[in-house]
Amino acid sequence: MSVFIDRAFLLRISPKLQRFSQKKDDLYNFRCPLCGDSQKNKTKSRGYVYRKKNDYFYMCHNCGASTSFYNFLDKVDPTLIKEYALERYKNGENNKSNHKTPDFQEFKTEKPTFKKSLVLPSIDSLPEAHFAKVYVQQRRIPEAFLSQLYYAEDFAAFIQSLGIQKELSKEDKRLVIPFYDREKNLVAIQGRALGESKLRYITIKLHEDNHKFFGLDRIDEDKMIYVVEGPIDSMFLDNAVATADSNLESITSIYDKSKVTLIFDNEPRNKEIVKKIDEAIEKHYNVVIWPEMIESKDINDMIMDGFSPDEIQDIISKYTFVNLRAKAELVNWKKV
Repeated sequence: MSVFIDRAFLLRISPKLQRFSQKKDDLYNFRCPLCGDSQKNKTKSRGYVYRKKNDYFYMCHNCGASTSFYNFLDKVDPTLIKEYALERYKNGENNKSNHKTPDFQEFKTEKPTFKKSLVLPSIDSLPEAHFAKVYVQQRRIPEAFLSQLYYAEDFAAFIQSLGIQKELSKEDKRLVIPFYDREKNLVAIQGRALGESKLRYITIKLHEDNHKFFGLDRIDEDKMIYVVEGPIDSMFLDNAVATADSNLESITSIYDKSKVTLIFDNEPRNKEIVKKIDEAIEKHYNVVIWPEMIESKDINDMIMDGFSPDEIQDIISKYTFVNLRAKAELVNWKKV
């Protein structure tokens, strides 16, 4: 059975995986060897190997990596790949050997289709004095989006109504931001806390194979696509999408890197952000290196600090760099 082989090879490479531990049957946790996990907190372990049907898969909740165990093993210990492939597939047949060429595609199951409209009150339908509407207006979110944002009195109950079983705090009031794919199918939900909460943002995919990108339903693929972390940030830019995490490069699972510009948050003292920008430059991405005059952390903060969307778009155009120029600008920008 293939799962036994996957498990055996995982245990063989476990000495290379920091803080490796078994959480329960067929669920293993360790520090992500692909992104290095948190540089500030060495106890954080956000890489997981888990079982799906008769195979193991890998996922990191820090960098967003999601792949087959074969691809994960190839990154961690490529010397074992031939042995692993032979062990798993030696019983197959083809014209050249006594084992068939493995197909390492992820399992694809039928995805449920969700309607575009949500059974929740939209922000524009709420009374002017409602605290959720006041919050959105204070953030200066463009009015065009108020009909596309929603309010959940009990976010946990709302998620459960979608048929998703997830442990969430009861009676948790949240701003609900729906994510749609290019065919305008609902694929994920983000809840932004409107009160005190340990988790300011909760992002839930409606199916495990869905992409977690905000804004795909309104992208013009013939124009430059701007990639940011936060969905609210993307609402102020022309032709922008959000990844809902700092793994901006993940957008190239859909678009070619030549068509995108990566806009990381303005955090020159954040080692993880600096590292991600440096890696993106090495891979020849267009990246924005914010000028010294910008002190705001992200685009929404820039709006709050008095910049207009047009001014921000202009700054982005002037401070987009690639290759050696990007390297030089990064050296001047970073403070770590």
